[in-house]
Amino acid sequence: MNDRYVIPSLNRAFQVLDLLAQEPQGLTLAEAGRRSGIPKSTLFRILVTLQKHHCVAWNERERVFRLGSRLWELGKCFLDHSDLYHSSSRYMQTLADQSGETVFLGTMEEGEVMYLRRVESPKSVTVVKKLGQRAPAHCTATGMAMLAFMDEASVDAIWDAHGLRAFNETTVTDRDELKRRLTKIRAEGYAVVDGEYNQELLCISAPVFDHTHHPAASMTVAMLSSQGISEERIRGVAGMIQQVVQEMSREMGYLGAGQPSLPALRT
Repeated sequence: MNDRYVIPSLNRAFQVLDLLAQEPQGLTLAEAGRRSGIPKSTLFRILVTLQKHHCVAWNERERVFRLGSRLWELGKCFLDHSDLYHSSSRYMQTLADQSGETVFLGTMEEGEVMYLRRVESPKSVTVVKKLGQRAPAHCTATGMAMLAFMDEASVDAIWDAHGLRAFNETTVTDRDELKRRLTKIRAEGYAVVDGEYNQELLCISAPVFDHTHHPAASMTVAMLSSQGISEERIRGVAGMIQQVVQEMSREMGYLGAGQPSLPALRT
C-alpha cells in the first residue's frame, strides 16, 4: 500500500505498541522515548490516547507503561471471527495424537507467517513458540509449504518486500535454490525445514486449501532436531499431516483432488 495514505500519528502509535510488546515488564516514558526516537511530548500524547482506549496500561507504583487488555479483547475477536481457527481444533488434536508431537496452525499475513494455534500431545516435548508471533516465510516449514502453492509473482513480491535474511549458517538465502525447493515441495505436497529459523526444531508442514484453491493456512508438526529424526519418521509424519489437511481443506470448501496445479517456478 502507498505510504502516502499512512497517518503518521497512527503509525507512531503502532510503533509504540510493538515496542511495548517486546517488554513484558513495561517501559518508562524516558525508556520508550529513547527506544522509539519519538519526541517526549508527542510520545506522551500517544500513550495517553492509547491508555484512554485500554490499549496501554499505566503502573503508578513502577512508573511504567505496559500493553493493555483491549489488545487481548481485539485479538480474541479476530480468532472468534476466523472460520479457519474454529475448523482447525479437531484436526490439530487428531494430528497431535497420531504423531505424538506439537502441532501448529499458521497462516500468511502480508508476506509473513503468523501462528494462530498450538496443540501439544501428552507425549511431546514442549516447544516454546508464542502464538501471534510473526516469522519469515523463506526459512520456516509453514511459510515454505504455503509459498510452494502461490504464483511466482506473489512469491517474488514477498521476498522483495521482506528479504531473505540468514538466521544461522543453515538458512538458505539463494533465490534459485529456494525456488528449486518450492518445486520439490509442490511435487511432494509437504515441506521439511530443519533448523533454518529455530535451530532446535525440525518442522514438517502441508498447506490447507480454501474454496478458491489457494493455501489459506499450513499445518505444521514441530519436533526437536536433537531427537535424531529418521527419513522414515519424516515421511510417516508427513503422510499424517497430508491426510489431515486434505480433510480440513474439504471443510474449507476446497473441491479439488490433491494439490492444485501451478506453472513451474523459474530458476
